[in-house]
Amino acid sequence: MFDRKFYREIRHWFASLAKFRRYALLISTIVVPTVLGLLGAVGGLSTELKTFVVPAQICTICFGLLIGVGLFWFDENASLVFQKFAHETMHSASLQEELERQRTALTQLSAHINCLSVAARAVEAALLSPSVPEGLEATAKQLLESLADQRAQLFGTGDDEQWNFAIYRRNEAEELYCLHHRRNYGQPGDIPRTWPVGAGHVGLACQREGELLTDDASAQEVFQGKGELLRDYDRQRYRGIASICIPDVNDGRAIGVLVATSSKVGRYSLSNVQPLRDLAQSIGVILSPRQA
Repeated sequence: MFDRKFYREIRHWFASLAKFRRYALLISTIVVPTVLGLLGAVGGLSTELKTFVVPAQICTICFGLLIGVGLFWFDENASLVFQKFAHETMHSASLQEELERQRTALTQLSAHINCLSVAARAVEAALLSPSVPEGLEATAKQLLESLADQRAQLFGTGDDEQWNFAIYRRNEAEELYCLHHRRNYGQPGDIPRTWPVGAGHVGLACQREGELLTDDASAQEVFQGKGELLRDYDRQRYRGIASICIPDVNDGRAIGVLVATSSKVGRYSLSNVQPLRDLAQSIGVILSPRQA
């Protein structure tokens, strides 16, 4: 990463060199000739003063010579060298940042490929096995667990944020109940809410048969629950939200919603939700009714 402290030190060097050049020019072109002139005038007035004036003149001339040599040595070319060095340092820092972004993207891609591989095997097993609802639901739950285990690689989820992944299933009463969830907060016995179609971010995604992404759901009332569905901690825990419709592969109708939430603003965006889309499609294949 770019070292701002080091760059400030380089800038300080620039300022110091500029001051040195200014004062060196002042001393070498004005002060030294003036002092030599004054010493020459004083020495010319009194013979006794020559024993003091001559050494003083010699010291002044040597001092002026040193200032001139310093001015020549630390000319503007030196500052240009420092500027080039600082530029190369910034360029190196930008390359390191780009390398880190590429490394993060590669990690995300690798985790995504792994999730796709797991989902492909699960879908194949589900299609080849008897259509037992409990077994199919267990397979969908395992896929969600696999996604949650790779949350850091896929989405950058940190240990300092509250996160949640859940599968909501649509029932005949046009409600979405939680089939399975995984999160790092709450109590083991907590019961997730059941959302009516059209209510909250879960119900809206199902109603629209699409996906809902928001940087900060706490600032948008449409994504919040109403009445008994509203909880005090919603605005702290549910900031970045991705709600992806789980489609019926037979007719495209929404049979559920895959949900990912985080307490970090902007956690989910168009650039990183593709794994959620792929998982929603896989769960849709597994949970869709089998055609006779």
